[in-house]
Amino acid sequence: MESGVLILSISCLSGFIYLLIGFLLTFKQKANMLNGIDFSKINDLSSFCKYVGNSFLLSGVVLIMVGALVYLAGFDLLLFAAIFVFFSALPIINVVRAMRKFQKGTS
Repeated sequence: MESGVLILSISCLSGFIYLLIGFLLTFKQKANMLNGIDFSKINDLSSFCKYVGNSFLLSGVVLIMVGALVYLAGFDLLLFAAIFVFFSALPIINVVRAMRKFQKGTS
């Protein structure tokens, strides 16, 4: 199997999974998909889901596009790896940011 096809298939598979998670969070408000979060400490759960879900949607689209660029245009593999790792970790970073942003105030 050619390396471009393998990279395209891995990128598309992970991108579609990210798109599915992003869709369920953003539009269906399925916050229970995120484990390890105490939702009683979240002030506005629907805004939290939209914020995190949009991050997943963005990452999914970018992963699919970068995989297609590697396959179609012979994109640099080192640059592909850097973009893939960054956009794979972006939703995790945004979950932490969203937990701080939408945290209930303590008094």
